[in-house]
Amino acid sequence: MLFNYPFEENRTYLIACSYGPDSMALFDMLIKSKVHIVCCHVNYHKRGEDSDAEEQNLKRYCDERSIPFECLDARTIKKEGNFQQWARNVRYYFFAQVYVKYNAAGIFVAHQQDDLIETYIMQRDRNTHVDKYGIQVECEINGMHVIRPLLNYSKEDLLRYDRENNVPYSIDISNLQDDYKRNIIRHNVIEKMSSTEREQYLNEIKEANNELTALEQSVNEKITIDETLDIREIIALKKDEFKEAIFKFVAQNAPVHVDISNGQIDEIRKICLSEKPNIDFPLGSGVVLVKEYDVLLIVNEEDTPEPYSYEIKYPCIFSCPQFNIDFSMGADDRRIHPEDYPLTIRNAHPDDHYTVGRAVLRNVKRLFIDWKVPKRIRKQWPVVCNKNGEVIYIPRYRLSYTDMHKSKFEIKIK
Repeated sequence: MLFNYPFEENRTYLIACSYGPDSMALFDMLIKSKVHIVCCHVNYHKRGEDSDAEEQNLKRYCDERSIPFECLDARTIKKEGNFQQWARNVRYYFFAQVYVKYNAAGIFVAHQQDDLIETYIMQRDRNTHVDKYGIQVECEINGMHVIRPLLNYSKEDLLRYDRENNVPYSIDISNLQDDYKRNIIRHNVIEKMSSTEREQYLNEIKEANNELTALEQSVNEKITIDETLDIREIIALKKDEFKEAIFKFVAQNAPVHVDISNGQIDEIRKICLSEKPNIDFPLGSGVVLVKEYDVLLIVNEEDTPEPYSYEIKYPCIFSCPQFNIDFSMGADDRRIHPEDYPLTIRNAHPDDHYTVGRAVLRNVKRLFIDWKVPKRIRKQWPVVCNKNGEVIYIPRYRLSYTDMHKSKFEIKIK
C-alpha cells in the first residue's frame, strides 16, 4: 500500500484519529512518510471505560513518537438532535480550532472505499440532491483543507496493513450493531460484496459524477448564478437543469447548509411561474427563498430590519446606517423647505399617506406596489416627515433611477 499525497515538507498537518483500524493505518503511513503531524481525537464517552482506554492508548502512542496530541472531551458540549450529526459538527468544530492553532496546511481523514460505497448507497436511497456522489478525495470544511487519501483501499486492505505492520488499534463495538442505517448497509451489503460487485458500484459512482459534472457545465453555459437568479432565464431551462440551478443558487447564497427536497423544487418552479410579484418561501433552518418580481434571492429570517427614526433639526449633512443626506444647501428641489424643520426621517409605515404631484393623496403601501418596491425593501425605505408628522417626501425607487437633484439623498439599503 502506497501513500503518495504531495504534502508540503515544512508545513503541519492534522490527522483525525479515533484509534480505530482505519485511522491508525493512516497514522502509521503518515509517520513513515515523515509528515509533520498533529493527532486530533474526540472522546464522546459513549462506551465508558473503552472510550477512555482508547484515548489513553492513543495519547501514549503519540507521546512515544513525540507527536502532539489534541483531545476534546465531548461531555462538555450539550447534545442536540441526531447524535451522528451532532458528533460530526462537534468534531469538525474542534478540528477547525486545532487547525488554526497550528496553522495547518490540511487535515487527513481515514475514510476508505467501504465508506465511499456506503455513502453513495445512502445518497441514492435518499434521492436528494448532492454536489458529488460518494466521498471526495479533497474538499473544504470549516475553512480546512480536508484530505482523504485512502479511498482506493477497502476496510479489509487496511486491516491487513495493520496486521502486517504491527499497528495497534481498537474496534468500536457499536459499529458491530445495526443501530444506524449506515451499519445496516455495511453489514448486509458492503461486507457481502464480491470484488466484481464492488467494481460495479465504483463505476456507477464515477458515471453518476460524470453526469453531474456535465449537468453543471450545461447550467453554467446558459445562466449566471450570482446573488440573484433571473426568473426568466431559469424557467427556460430543462427540468433537471432548473433543479441544478436552484440547488447551486441556494448552496452559494444560504448562510447555512439547507437540504432541499424534490417537492420543494416543484413549489419553487410554481412560484417562478406565479403572477404574484412578491413571494416568500421558507426553505428551513431560517433560510427563505424570496421572489421579487423577476428575480429570486436568499434571505435569512433573522435579518429582519429594525425600525429607525432620526430627527434632523436644521439643513445639514447627515449620515446613518440606512442613508446619507446633504441638505446643507437646502432641499427645496425635494419640496422640503426651512419651515418644515425639524424633520423626522424614518422607515415607511403601511398606513402612511403621501401627496403625489399637487393634490393626489396616495397610500404609501399602494405607491410602493406601483413603484415595484420589493417587500423586504418596503420595510426599510425612508420617508421624510415635517414637524407636524406629515410625510412630505419619499425618495423615488426604480432600478434604473438616476437622481438629478442638487441636494443629496443616498440610500444604503440593498
